Amino acid sequence: MTTKERVTVTLSPDVLATAREAADGNLSARVERALLMQQLMDDAQKLAAWQRETGEERAEVLEAAALDTFGGGQ
Repeated sequence: MTTKERVTVTLSPDVLATAREAADGNLSARVERALLMQQLMDDAQKLAAWQRETGEERAEVLEAAALDTFGGGQ
């Protein structure tokens, strides 16, 4: 089991209401997944910048990171 850590965040009421509605009762899981997805998008931007700089194509790296992060799309 992965160790979890409790944090406090401040959100606007409308963002919180939307997140709670979409969370199906598990806001923590929803937030964790959103943060993981943002990290993957940030990493994809870094990879794209590297590809532009080097002329290398490494889509398989991004695909592997997505599978690792999201457990094979489950």
